[in-house]
Amino acid sequence: MGYSVRRWDGDTLVVESAGFNERSWLDFGGHPHTETLHITERFRRRDFGHIELHETFEDQKIYARPWTVSIDVDAVTDTEMLEYVCNENEKDHQHLVGKASDDKKNAAKVDIRVLARYVAAYEFRAPEDPSFITIVNVTLAGDELLMDIGGKDKQAMIPLSETTFTLFGNRVDFVQNDRGAVTHLIFHAVEGDMKAVRKEDAPTAK
Repeated sequence: MGYSVRRWDGDTLVVESAGFNERSWLDFGGHPHTETLHITERFRRRDFGHIELHETFEDQKIYARPWTVSIDVDAVTDTEMLEYVCNENEKDHQHLVGKASDDKKNAAKVDIRVLARYVAAYEFRAPEDPSFITIVNVTLAGDELLMDIGGKDKQAMIPLSETTFTLFGNRVDFVQNDRGAVTHLIFHAVEGDMKAVRKEDAPTAK
């Protein structure tokens, strides 16, 4: 998405990206951008295992001023970097192993009363900025559990067990307390685990 150039500024790697179209979102909350979006990312390795990342977003057509988000990133040195697969101008599908229908073939049968316990709104707070909240909704249609982010684009959750599901090719686990009440869910992604707290159990924003 977009075109990027990079340069060194002392011990900081600076990546500037432009040439976007308006078809993607800036975040899971659905905040838009235009083709004039310009992103500057500054990567600085703080120590052996940690990287400081500062991302600055600028889009003069719809936002009054630029803003910067700071993120602490773990450096994982002994691994392979995975490419994000985008549908636009897609050329990777023929090389991918497995597909969503494979999960459906292996889907577990889960009682609808168990599925109904997961129906709720869940709050995801960005680790780098706890004041930024995204609402994840889990709903039930017939005997199928669905998830949407911020009320947009419901997707089916395929059960692998009573507590584990797949969504977008990633694993989602529902977590219960010692009384059997569902307290939160964990979305496992390449970037790391993301926790979303059931709304009635979520802390009040300050």
